[in-house]
Amino acid sequence: MFINRFSTFLPRGRVKKALEFFNSGRYGKASREFERYLESVNEAQNEKSFEMVRMYFVESLIGYSRELADRGQYEEAARQLETAIKYQPKYADVHYFLGSLYEELSRSEDAARCYERALDINPKFFKARVRLARRSYRNDDIENAVIELENCIKSAPTFFVGDLKRLVTSVKKHDSSEEIEETFEHLLEEVPISSEVSKQIAIEHIQNGDYDAAINELKKALSSSPDFPDLRNLLGIAFANKGMTDDAIMEFKAALKIHPDYLKARLNIALAFYEKGAFDEAIENVQWVLKLDPDNELAKNLMNELEPVHKR
Repeated sequence: MFINRFSTFLPRGRVKKALEFFNSGRYGKASREFERYLESVNEAQNEKSFEMVRMYFVESLIGYSRELADRGQYEEAARQLETAIKYQPKYADVHYFLGSLYEELSRSEDAARCYERALDINPKFFKARVRLARRSYRNDDIENAVIELENCIKSAPTFFVGDLKRLVTSVKKHDSSEEIEETFEHLLEEVPISSEVSKQIAIEHIQNGDYDAAINELKKALSSSPDFPDLRNLLGIAFANKGMTDDAIMEFKAALKIHPDYLKARLNIALAFYEKGAFDEAIENVQWVLKLDPDNELAKNLMNELEPVHKR
C-alpha cells in the first residue's frame, strides 16, 4: 500500500511518541518530542535525521503557534515560529504566519519583511501578496496596492480570482474603505476550525486503514474549504492507498497549485508517479524538493531509488 511504501523512508524508534502526539493534535507536546529527537541526533552524530522529522517538527510548531494565537498569546506564538525558521528557513508559509503574528503585535515593518521573505521563496504565495497589498492600501499607497493585487490574480486559486478582480476595481475607484477591508479579510480568512477537525478525523481513518471513511470526511470538508492544501494532500493519500493513483495525483496537484512548495505533497506526488511508472514526472518533483533543500534526506532517498529504474 502507498502509506506503507512511503513509511519506509521515515525514521523509526524515538519519533514514534512525537508522531502520536502530532496525529492526535497535541502540537505542543509533539514539538518538544521532535526537538529532543533532533537535538539527540545532532549531539550523538550516530543516526541521520530525516527531513520528514524536520517537516513534522516545523508543522507541530505551526500547530502549537495557532493554539497560542487563538488564546491571544501572540508573543509566545511568534517565538515558536522563530524556532521553526531556525530549523527550516525555506518554508514560505512559516514566514507568512510569523508575519501575521507580528501584525497582531503591531510590528508592521517586521511583518512586511516576513511577507517579502515568503514571496522570495514562493513568488506565487498569493496571500502574502494580499497582505502586502493591504498594507499599501492602509498606507494610502493606492498605486502599489493595485500592482500587488493584480500580481495576486496571476497566482490565485480560481475560486479567489473574482474577488480579487472586484477588489482591484474597488481600490482604483476609492470605494467604501469598509467594504474593501471586508474583502481583504475574506481573502485572508484562515481555514475554519471544522476543517481542522476533519483533518484529524481523516488522519485517524487513514491510520486505521479505513480509506473510504477518510475520503468521505475529506470531500465533505473540501466542499467548504477548497483552498486547504492539507486536506487535498490527505485525500490524495487515501486515494493512493485504494490504488486510485490517477485520482491521488489529481489531489496532490491541487494541493501544489495552492501551495507549490508544500514538500509533503511534492514528495507524495513523486512517489505516486513512481508507483505509476511515470519516472520523468517523479524525478521532476523530487528535483523540485532538492532545489529548495539540497540536504533533504527523504528526497535524496527517493532519488536514489528512482535513478536506477529510470535508466533502464
